[in-house]
Amino acid sequence: MVLPPWMRRRRVARRLTSGDWRDVASGFTFEPCCRVLGIMARATAHQQNESSGGARDLLLEVDLRRGRMRKNLRETLRSAIQEGRLVAGTTLPSSRTLAVNLGLSRGVVTDVYDQLAAEGYLAMEPRHAATVAGVASAALAKPEPATPEWRFDFSATTPNVELFPRRPWIRSVERSLRSASRDALDYGDHRGRIELRVAVRNYLARVRGVRTDPGRIVITQGFTQALDLLCRVLAARGATTLAFETPSLPDEWATVRASGLRLLACPVDRHGLIADKLKQSDAAAVVVTPAHQFPTGVVMTSARRTALVRWAAGEGRLIIEDDYDAEFRYDRAAVGALQGLDPGRVVHVGTASKTLAPGVRLGWLSLPADLVDEVRACKGASDSGSPAIDQLALADLISTGEYDRQVGRARHLYRRRRDQLVDALSARLPHLRVEGAAAGLHVLLRLQESVDDSAFARMAASRGIAVRALSPMLLAGGRDRGLLLGYGRLPFERIDEAVESLARVIGRDGG
Repeated sequence: MVLPPWMRRRRVARRLTSGDWRDVASGFTFEPCCRVLGIMARATAHQQNESSGGARDLLLEVDLRRGRMRKNLRETLRSAIQEGRLVAGTTLPSSRTLAVNLGLSRGVVTDVYDQLAAEGYLAMEPRHAATVAGVASAALAKPEPATPEWRFDFSATTPNVELFPRRPWIRSVERSLRSASRDALDYGDHRGRIELRVAVRNYLARVRGVRTDPGRIVITQGFTQALDLLCRVLAARGATTLAFETPSLPDEWATVRASGLRLLACPVDRHGLIADKLKQSDAAAVVVTPAHQFPTGVVMTSARRTALVRWAAGEGRLIIEDDYDAEFRYDRAAVGALQGLDPGRVVHVGTASKTLAPGVRLGWLSLPADLVDEVRACKGASDSGSPAIDQLALADLISTGEYDRQVGRARHLYRRRRDQLVDALSARLPHLRVEGAAAGLHVLLRLQESVDDSAFARMAASRGIAVRALSPMLLAGGRDRGLLLGYGRLPFERIDEAVESLARVIGRDGG
């Protein structure tokens, strides 16, 4: 007996209610949902994507009540496109596949596809599956706020990401994947891959004089996470206060406050952090940048280093050493890490953000032995560990010497830019003092204490110049004024023009 179409559809639906049904040839799964005055069907299509050769899932919830099937299918697909669930270029199931799995006639699906194509939602070509049209998706998409396009970018905390060693990185990824064991792709030690911890240990011992072992290293996703982990561990131990250099980076203050710790400002002079204020405080730890203080560029003297380590050892406190750009030095000998003076009291923090690129999101903590278990547990609770494949690639980059070569190339380029910037400032703004030029990725242009450096920064921004003021970096306030001028992202050939434009903003009022 030949059944009418609506009965055939109902019988198909009844047969499928006991479980999923898969059309092996099309890779299409039908997963019935429920009945609402008829049939409500949920279809999940695993269709072949011709461009990638893989399968994609498509979830449709279609009300298949008799007499409304065509309209409901059309509205379901249209809504999916309008809401962005089906983006431009998405391939839809063939009309035959979708008809079979929804229990509809092929003509209904074909009519729906044709109507949506006429409305501009679908693109249809002979002998090809229907795809979501780019025009429809582009018109309906809500653009995200655009990153400002600066004429001149003096950002002080960012490297030149165009220097990222793409080809060596790709080779390292390929070598790592070819040799990676099965456990490398599984959940692992929350401290990070042993390959990277060994490579980092060897590198830090050779280049920075850090005294540690792989078991006391925890891989992080950069300095911010490293600081957050340490703050949470200290807070869990009962700490209430963390000391910070002033001036310093306000972004890091927010991380400390988020953990519930109070900030204590410790002033910096031309010899580095003044530790006297720590002696009368309840600070459980202090965060310092001894190799190249941010933002002044001061190098902490040997006497100040000794005094700081003596304070930590005598009071049972902790020193958190932010070694953020120690590799980039130009006019002075390398300064060893503070951690080498007392590995039991100093946490050394480093990252690949300046040497490679911020997007790599890998850093490390070299910890005193008594902190390892707590930091490892905190890291595991945060994210279950950093990306393993990226860790293996970085380990390979370090072990093969490519990381050192990258640092050397970057140092040479940054030195040329630094020299050009200092010369341009001397020519255009000779009445102002340039500080912190011996290392790093920025210089500090000192202004008169009576001026409003933030107003200068805002005026510069209105003219397309990205520059940062010094005064907002004073944790406890103060009279210091200046502008931070980074050269990491400023092309060599545009430095003179950039300084000329900045000089017109500052004039002689800054000096």
